[in-house]
Amino acid sequence: PGNRHERLKVLQKMWAHAQFCMSGDHTLEAAGHAVGEVTEVEADDYFVFLLSDANLRRYGIEPEELGDLLVADKRVNAFAIFIAGGSEAGRLAKGLPFGRGYVCADTARLPGAFKEMFSSVSVQKTS
Repeated sequence: PGNRHERLKVLQKMWAHAQFCMSGDHTLEAAGHAVGEVTEVEADDYFVFLLSDANLRRYGIEPEELGDLLVADKRVNAFAIFIAGGSEAGRLAKGLPFGRGYVCADTARLPGAFKEMFSSVSVQKTS
């Protein structure tokens, strides 16, 4: 999106789709699909941002499983953002490869989390 209005449209679409999701968890499938698909079009950088409510334990998903998918392709900068508070979100973020998991208990802090993720990639590229 090239401007604030276009970004808002993207967020509104994401919100609308999320309202009608079926119950169950498809986090691993979504992560694998996104990491695999994002590189199909040539680009300077590849990013995947996986948003989750951190309710993965209920479905028997361990952080290591998700972590393996996030780092499956070295060209892809993939991150998991847990929109939740409490110990489960922290446990998941700590169980992921370093710098790949973020906990955001307050959605007002999402822009700062994204800034931190983009900055971490910039630092890695210059190192």
